[in-house]
Amino acid sequence: MNSCILLTHVFIEDGQQEKIDQLKFTTAHYRKYNPDAYIILVGHGLNPNVDNECDRLIWYDEINKDDIGVGHPYLTNVGLNHATEMGFTHVCKQRADGIHLKNNILEYCEKSLETGKKILTTQETSFQKKHMGDLFIFGETEFLKKCYDISTWYPTDTGLTSLANNFENSCPENDWVSCLKNNCSFKDTFSLRWIDLRQNWQHLKYDLDNLMLNALKDFHKYIWSDGKYDWSKRGKLLRNEFPVETEKTWYA
Repeated sequence: MNSCILLTHVFIEDGQQEKIDQLKFTTAHYRKYNPDAYIILVGHGLNPNVDNECDRLIWYDEINKDDIGVGHPYLTNVGLNHATEMGFTHVCKQRADGIHLKNNILEYCEKSLETGKKILTTQETSFQKKHMGDLFIFGETEFLKKCYDISTWYPTDTGLTSLANNFENSCPENDWVSCLKNNCSFKDTFSLRWIDLRQNWQHLKYDLDNLMLNALKDFHKYIWSDGKYDWSKRGKLLRNEFPVETEKTWYA
């Protein structure tokens, strides 16, 4: 596979220095553990000036309010289009304010995407609700562009449903579960070691040395959850606010 990293889903307003600090850290971390990867960062608002850690920084001074809270489809498409221009067949798209405690996230994703599958997904993708996690996703670039088709994204109040509908319409199967089972591989956010700096910054900003070394103690406490999930030290889902899948239910 010829893969790249796309970081987005971040806007910065006046007075939000913590977001700038988070992006300086996350981009440095991605570069450290993915030294040969092509990294694209797409955002809006105040410029974080992290050009030195990214291969391509696409930043808009004006905040696109229509993108916020609904999956950032416009900025995601900007990044996907650039990935296409650069010839990348696969993209790992992630919130720019999160990291993976992995030595090489692209290699991990490529190995985790099963033969014949188009997407590697994670929570909040669900069999029970027509929801597909829109923050982290890895897959074929051209297929992801269909899934993030902005012409069919709105009206919406969440990217979870817009992405799910576009994904379903891009699959040949006739029912939601079959679309997921036949076209997606699945990894828990725990397995991805996806650390959420946005929600945990007040604690993590005092432990950045260990975080940069991928040596964060009790990392399970800081796994992305948006306040909806809790994991045990061994990766068991202890609490979930909404019906979601896990590796255990996906491959049951």
